[in-house]
This record gives sequence, structure tokens and C-alpha cells, in this order.
Amino acid sequence: MKSKYVLKWVTSSSENGEQALAVREGDVILEKFYGCEVLPAALDFTKPVTRKKITNAPFKESERLLRIKELGEDAAVVAILYQTTSYEGADTLVTTETEELITVKYGEEFSVYAKEQVYDSYSAVMLTFIIVDTSKPQEQKTPNFCTECGNKLIPGDKFCRECGTPVQQ
Repeated sequence: MKSKYVLKWVTSSSENGEQALAVREGDVILEKFYGCEVLPAALDFTKPVTRKKITNAPFKESERLLRIKELGEDAAVVAILYQTTSYEGADTLVTTETEELITVKYGEEFSVYAKEQVYDSYSAVMLTFIIVDTSKPQEQKTPNFCTECGNKLIPGDKFCRECGTPVQQ
């Protein structure tokens, strides 16, 4: 069976708390008005540094948030995209894009600080994501036995049913 990868944007604003997006290697995830969408790698024409003549028009929002660099067997490598802007002379706006690579295990949450992604942003937000390989059953995050008394645990237990010890996730 071919692997199918899904990026879940975890938020409390939607009905079920998640927005799921199918992703492949190279895809760029966009954050637009507190929603996310996928920009396929083939459509990404960004460059590390761009220069453009400016007019009196307001700055355009940056839409790139992260890039799926590599989808492995147990984990993914994700590039968090940062953009900074500065002026070169009186009429040229310079945009520099850099990447910070992180390795994320499938099923684990990771967060992205999004203030630097938008020009002239007035507020910062933390966006939380999970990458899932839906072709494989997800590993249980609950251990099989209590570390204190050895009692068998049921998936989803937060405390041991025998001795009350908190279950380590």
C-alpha cells in the first residue's frame, strides 16, 4: 500500500478541532486568514532573496508558512519558512526567505510561530500541526503496563486503573 500523508492543523475554531490537508514532499503550506492550504511544489516560484520596486501600495501578506522537505518511514523533515523585509535605497523592498529544519515524528504535535510570516503583522500566533501517515496504523502513545504496579493499561488511559499513577505519554 502506498503511503498517504496528511497534515492536520490543530485549532479550536473548527467543529472537530482539526483541518486535514493531504501533503507530499516539496509541498508548501500557506496560512491565509487563519486557514491553511497546500501549494504544490511545482507551483512554488519563491526565491531566497527577491527585490522589487515599491509604490504607495500596502505590503502584501506573506503566505508561505512551512515546506514538507522529506517524508520518511517514521518521521518527516519540515522546513519552517521565515521571511524578513528591508529597504534597499528609497524605492526597493528586499525580501529574504530562510528555512529552519525540524524533524517531526508522525502523530506528534509541532508548533510554528507565525508572526514573522506576515509583513507588518500586529500580532503573533502559534499554529500547531500534526503529520500523519494514514497508510499505517498509528502507534499507541499509551504504554502497555503501569510503570509503578505493572497493571495492564488500556489505550487512552491517563491514569492506572489499579494504583492511580499518571500514565506517561
